[in-house]
Amino acid sequence: MNRIMESALCAEIDDEPRIRAILQSLIDAKEIPALKAFTHESAEKRHGRKRQVEKERKEAEARQRDMGISSEDSLDDLIKRRQHSREQGFNCLISHLEEKYAEEDAPAKKKGKKGTQ
Repeated sequence: MNRIMESALCAEIDDEPRIRAILQSLIDAKEIPALKAFTHESAEKRHGRKRQVEKERKEAEARQRDMGISSEDSLDDLIKRRQHSREQGFNCLISHLEEKYAEEDAPAKKKGKKGTQ
């Protein structure tokens, strides 16, 4: 059941009883073979899956807090915030390069031909 839940698109742990019922009806109708790993799955494995999902959910919430993201923030806001910070970094880089390499308003030296007299 672990592989089934991992490969089912958009399925969450709350959908497991529904998916299990669908598969059991297919087994009863002999449309798919009854595998021992599915039919004799222990309750401990089911609880382990639920614990794992809860652990991952808590980790995701902790990462959201670390990144300063609330559940109300949209992806668009996050992208704009990241672009703004990159723009500030780029502007800082350009200003440092201008300070280092910009020519001051000194009179330009004229280069002429030597020894033409």
